[in-house]
Amino acid sequence: MSEEFEELSIDEEEEVEEEIISKTPEKEKTPGGKKISVYFQSTIGPAPKQEKLVVATDAPVSDIKYTVSQIFGLPADEFHLSHAGRTCDSGDVLEDYGVEDGDTILLIPVSTAG
Repeated sequence: MSEEFEELSIDEEEEVEEEIISKTPEKEKTPGGKKISVYFQSTIGPAPKQEKLVVATDAPVSDIKYTVSQIFGLPADEFHLSHAGRTCDSGDVLEDYGVEDGDTILLIPVSTAG
């Protein structure tokens, strides 16, 4: 029995290009603005409730509203955030409303918000 083998040269290795996949997201998801302590006070319900949170000044109002809704146990579509008499729009960021460290933001029912 005769077996034929193909002769391979060790020097002739095929180069395999591996695609490098980064685990770092292209865009940072966490806001990177100045961190401030803000009090959120609910005007909804029988007794006022207040919670203190540390937030970034460049955080979207929609993200903050979602977090606050989880803390207070309220659906996010049933209240607005209000600072200094102005209702905060979901597409804006806190710094658009001049929110500073130690300020209070009110949760007001949608039926009374402007």
